[in-house]
Parts: sequence; structure tokens; C-alpha cells
Amino acid sequence: MIYANPVPVANACQMGKDVVEDALKAICKAIIDLTMCDRDISLQMGFCNVRITDRKLKVIFADYLAKELSDKNFEGQMKRQASPVATLWKTSYNKNFERSSLGTLIKKPNQEVTEALNEKTKALKMMSLDMSSSSKFTKSAAPRK
Repeated sequence: MIYANPVPVANACQMGKDVVEDALKAICKAIIDLTMCDRDISLQMGFCNVRITDRKLKVIFADYLAKELSDKNFEGQMKRQASPVATLWKTSYNKNFERSSLGTLIKKPNQEVTEALNEKTKALKMMSLDMSSSSKFTKSAAPRK
């Protein structure tokens, strides 16, 4: 489906991708079936109106849309990042995080200290397994008097 990407729609609706794909297929099938039965359809989507009358398709775009698209700043606003993609490969995630607004609010823990603590935790886990499996404790009978 080229017309609608089901992943962001599913994310926005908090539903599974397969549910959205099935819904889009059902909508398209319904439009085809209604058109084949000589029904007129008018889909109002905010930025455009799609009308199918007498099996003829007509699309009317909103007036504001043409003004926004012809604005010279439109392309700059649509870009997610101005730097080339190659800069993502050359920059460090930690440095980018430190410069971000979230990075100024939350300090990330030292990675070396965290790794050392994780290793110590794993070692303790292994030692506890060894101690529990290496010997069995038996009760010895207390001497009678």
C-alpha cells in the first residue's frame, strides 16, 4: 500500500499493524464495490475532497494547501534534519544525548561503572549457583544424654 503507511497509523491509533492493514483493505474494497454499484461517493479528508460521481474521480484540494506548498519555507519545515545522513555515522550517541534537551535534564550513569556493577552481579549469581549445587547440608543427629 503506497497511499497510506499502516505503521504510523497503527502507532497513532495504538493498534496492531495488521489491524490497520485490514481496515485499509476493507475501505478500498468498499469504495470499489460502491463504485461498481453506481453509487456516488464523497470522502472529505480536510485537506481535500475526493468525489466519485458516475464512476468519474474528481479531487478538490483545500485553498490553504496550495498556499502552504508554494511557500519557500515549506521544504525546509518538512525536513527532519538539515545535516547529511553521513554525519549520523560519524557522531557519538552519547555526545548527541548530552547536547539534547533531555540530556541536560537527566545525566546518564557512567557506562564503565555500570558495566562493572553488571559483571559483579553476574559473578555473584554464578557463585550462588555453585554454592547451592556443590554440597548438600545434612542434619546430624544430636547426641542423646
